[in-house]
Amino acid sequence: MRPTAFDGSDDWLRERLFRHGGNADVVRQELESEHGIVIGLRSVELRLQHWRRELRAQKRATVRFETAPGHEMQIDFGDTRAWIGGERVRVHLFVATLGYSRRLHIRLSLRERQADWFEGVEGAFLRFGGVQQKYCSTTRAKALVEHDVATREVQINVRLHAFARY
Repeated sequence: MRPTAFDGSDDWLRERLFRHGGNADVVRQELESEHGIVIGLRSVELRLQHWRRELRAQKRATVRFETAPGHEMQIDFGDTRAWIGGERVRVHLFVATLGYSRRLHIRLSLRERQADWFEGVEGAFLRFGGVQQKYCSTTRAKALVEHDVATREVQINVRLHAFARY
């Protein structure tokens, strides 16, 4: 294999590529300013090609938060528009996702009221065959009456408290 201008600088090249978010031209400029290596952009791009793939994969990768079976369920509401009876209406989607298996329970509604939220949660309990230990939800469910961020004290909605006891 014949010698190249890049010999011995692979670690430096990879580090700079990652530092600059995959910008090969910035790496090329730093090669010139820091090492006195004057080289064409295409040559640098070719040399960095396999690390660019690694960088793209790293950007796409997500860290999954693992929980034990029966430990956690995430609850969210979303909405979209749908045609019902020839009319375009807003449809609300209650979505419950189990933390361990990522199984879903989805319930459609024409409203996003607290009663719809409770019906969705109860439906998820029935579908999944039990009650989870922990629930993560948005405050859109109107679960909290008051939340003091400084003291971390919360006052839970009376209806939610009654539902939880049920």
